[in-house]
Amino acid sequence: MDWLRSAAVETPEAPALIAGADVVPYADLDSAATAIAGAFSLSGVDVGSRVAVWGAPEPRTVAAIWGIWRAGAEPVILTPGLPAMHAARLVERAGVVVLWDRADDELGPPRPGGFVPECWGPPDAGSRLIVFTTGSRGDPKGVVITGAMVQASVEASRLRLGNGAEDRWLAALPLSHVAGMSILWRAARDGAPVVLERWFDAARAARLLAVGAVAYTSLVPTMLRRVLDAGPERYHPDVRGVLVGGGPVEESLMARALDAGLPALATYGLTETVGQVATVAPGEERASLGTVGRPLDGIDVRVVGPDRLPVPGGAAGRIEVRGPTVTPGYLGEPARDAGEWFRTGDVGMFGDSGALSVLGRADDVIVTGGENVHPAQVEAVVRSIPGVADVRVYGEDDEEWGRVVVADLVVDPDGLGEVQARARAGLPGFMVPKRWRVVDRIERNWKG
Repeated sequence: MDWLRSAAVETPEAPALIAGADVVPYADLDSAATAIAGAFSLSGVDVGSRVAVWGAPEPRTVAAIWGIWRAGAEPVILTPGLPAMHAARLVERAGVVVLWDRADDELGPPRPGGFVPECWGPPDAGSRLIVFTTGSRGDPKGVVITGAMVQASVEASRLRLGNGAEDRWLAALPLSHVAGMSILWRAARDGAPVVLERWFDAARAARLLAVGAVAYTSLVPTMLRRVLDAGPERYHPDVRGVLVGGGPVEESLMARALDAGLPALATYGLTETVGQVATVAPGEERASLGTVGRPLDGIDVRVVGPDRLPVPGGAAGRIEVRGPTVTPGYLGEPARDAGEWFRTGDVGMFGDSGALSVLGRADDVIVTGGENVHPAQVEAVVRSIPGVADVRVYGEDDEEWGRVVVADLVVDPDGLGEVQARARAGLPGFMVPKRWRVVDRIERNWKG
């Protein structure tokens, strides 16, 4: 039995999904999933076959994913709006046998005849899901996610956040993102309701948070900034947690959210770990600014040097992860050994409190004059200087140094000299930007 069926048995009339004016009880979502499973079985989809699903945030998509599991097949989640040629390439690579799609948005009545699933979705350890990475630094990879991984992730997250059956989640991320899917799993585990948004509307999200209509949500930094811009000066005290991750998180943005009464919890995770690896604990938001909190219980995290040996606290290195939430591998590649450390593409360091700070991508490191500079470290210092509204640090080619550190910043041009002096006082010489540019606005396009 899976979490959806358990919720339908224990609290059949409880709302599972709230999509606009439509409220879908757990019993109806469960019946729809079983009906879809029956249709797949009748159509000849075999156990272990892969079925592609557009990850549109709609009730029919949620029912289809659970139904594909119950038919014994593996959902392959595609990003909505993906160009047809790109989607076709991913579908071919995954060995998909059929693409599930329906023209209508109605879940429909259950099929008569009483189809009884022989397979189940999470927490059944045998269930499998394929989610592709964004491919922002190369071809997307198909990440294998198992029911055992999902169960471990949901339980570890629950221990850190303290969420339960009475806590309503706002799901504003696409279901092709593990952060979007994870909300559905956390809610189903407890029989909690999910407000499922077809698209992200900052003003609507701000209203829901302002009146306490939702207790938890997950946002990427750009979304949080838009919510704060569209929202009130203070938010409802019943909001228990706003997870913020999926890209560089500015300390000033998190502080702004806390000042407005939003319990913004910085989090770090990967598709390969079903999302959360480390998350700031509720109540520790202020003390943890600039970090993503401690690793979740049961998840091992270490920071290593080029020799893959752990570095001391306060030293930067590559982040590696081990534990029950880590993928067994990618499609088309050999399976990873159980217990093997997963080497991420991120650079970080541990502080004295045991909290993890993520400094950026390993391939973002600027090598200047033989020294390694992590842009996030420079940005943190410059951003703390009075008068600096925003900053972005990156590298540019240079004949003398190979690469030099460059800073674009939003600041009054008359104050640039003071900013440069304070940066020289607060940074080692090799980390001080050699080129400074005053700009009106810094554009970002971080993906969650």
